Amino acid sequence: MDRRTFLATLGAATAACAATGTARPLTAGLSPSTPDPARIARLARGVNLSHWMWYPHAQGERARRAFITRADLDGLRAAGFTHVRLPFEPSWLWDDAARSLRPAEFAEYHDAVRLCLASDLGVVVDAHWSRTPWIRPRGADFDERFGELDRMWASLAARLTDSDPDRVFLELVNEPHDLRDPEHWHDAQRRIAASIREAAPRHTIVATGADWGGVDGLLRLEPLDDPNVVYSFHFYGPHNFTHQAAEWGFPPWKDMHGVPWPAERAELERIADTFPQESRNALRWSARTGTEDPWNADALRNNLRRAADWSRRHERPVYCGEFGVYAKAAPRAGRLAWHRAVADALAEHRIGWSLWDYVGGFRIATGGPDARTLDEALLASLGLAHNAPPPALPPR
Repeated sequence: MDRRTFLATLGAATAACAATGTARPLTAGLSPSTPDPARIARLARGVNLSHWMWYPHAQGERARRAFITRADLDGLRAAGFTHVRLPFEPSWLWDDAARSLRPAEFAEYHDAVRLCLASDLGVVVDAHWSRTPWIRPRGADFDERFGELDRMWASLAARLTDSDPDRVFLELVNEPHDLRDPEHWHDAQRRIAASIREAAPRHTIVATGADWGGVDGLLRLEPLDDPNVVYSFHFYGPHNFTHQAAEWGFPPWKDMHGVPWPAERAELERIADTFPQESRNALRWSARTGTEDPWNADALRNNLRRAADWSRRHERPVYCGEFGVYAKAAPRAGRLAWHRAVADALAEHRIGWSLWDYVGGFRIATGGPDARTLDEALLASLGLAHNAPPPALPPR
């Protein structure tokens, strides 16, 4: 996942919403020039279909077409989800040599979008780059850095313009990072958004800040001139809890296990003593910097409040496009408590969300295609209940 390298760069320093009975809509307090409230309501509760069209070469077309089925999507809708985020690898969809969409791959992705819509789920079309060679954040000029992404989106938005703008959202790129200057991304985002808007005048764009799309990146972002934009951020704090046992990114994670949440400093210190030195030092660091890593619900809520404050200050809607806990070694009780705390905080601030992820390492379901079982306890921690009626959308 893209945040792997991001979190590695932090070293030892990194070491739901709406439909749960809240009286005020997600758009409460926002400017009337922002997107239609019914559209924002579609972003109330979602999940990332992470490995369907992302890392697509690892599966092959036949496996991809069977990976997510109508039964999966109907089950998510029945559980109360209102949308899915549908990542794709840009270099899979776009032929940079020919400067055109690959016909077969676009048809496959378009079919996936329509399948989601058929289950009455909104879709965030997410350019989720990881191996795309022509996105070079450290390049010297726009064409080298993001020019090909701009051309891809101009073509893709034009091909999606006949999709329902009330249910299909266009997200420019996932977690921009490794920038010599964050302004490089701000300039690029303005240009790419303008290209999308020219091709798809009615669709809502999903924009994001630099710094891997985190809250800090959002806070440094000035809104686009376009009013029909939602601003995304991702949340995984504390990373030494949410990414324990991960074998990618920050090396100390792989030897962390059984790290609780919430937790007091003394408890974390004791657990850290059982780890190899690199992991011990990383966990000790995060245990001693509670203002940076939220190890209790109050600190977590205060951290997320910063995104809500940005939304109120600029009168623009925000959206938590990713949050979750890697399931391999996280204590079950802590994983449930963390999800509940994040979902409660996002609901308090009227922020819609999309969980990472459906059946990957941060999963909410187990089993194979057409035979998946949703984690009922985890659904409950998110304020969802299987076979619950879907949330009502506000009148248009």
